[in-house]
Amino acid sequence: MYELDVVTPESLARFVHRWYGLPDRPPVDLPLPGVPEPLAGWYRIAARYSLPLSRDHLMHPWDELRQRRGLVRFWEGSTDWYSYAADAGDDPEVHENDESPTGLTLSRFLVYVAVYEATYAPLHGLVCMEPGPEALRAVKIRLRELDDALWAWPDPETRYFGDDDLLGHLGPDRIVLAARHRDALGRFDGLGIEWDWDTRAA
Repeated sequence: MYELDVVTPESLARFVHRWYGLPDRPPVDLPLPGVPEPLAGWYRIAARYSLPLSRDHLMHPWDELRQRRGLVRFWEGSTDWYSYAADAGDDPEVHENDESPTGLTLSRFLVYVAVYEATYAPLHGLVCMEPGPEALRAVKIRLRELDDALWAWPDPETRYFGDDDLLGHLGPDRIVLAARHRDALGRFDGLGIEWDWDTRAA
């Protein structure tokens, strides 16, 4: 998980390759005029996978990006959306709901997006909302907290954890776990936690 402990411009491609495996589509030459390079990089990587990299929120297609009042919205959920200033250079700061600056550049924010999507729209996962402190501690000691300051955003009380096969978003109000393969979730069996959602039971 080194690419997440120290987030760099290469972290996005390295994480996607490690989490989802080899691309199943050939490279595509996308015309991306006016798209900041970090976001253009996302589109190039995503085009090589048949599985969408953004499944919880919508990543707007590159040819549907539009400027509104100087901001370009690119990633959107049902109650939140994220944009950047059209004239803010190659790696602009990201804004939440067109108002609040996040303090994150687009290149770092897109690594957050990839991990968020892998965690909250997993192929294999577990969820427990409002866990007790003992349940939260039992899960935390089975994972490692990611080092980069990015993973304390937006709430320092709810942090990202992980290892090679698992990701976790853990805090007082939630345990959200995602795994690269089904068997990895077995690490959390026998803890006495009543899971609100378990993909193995589906």
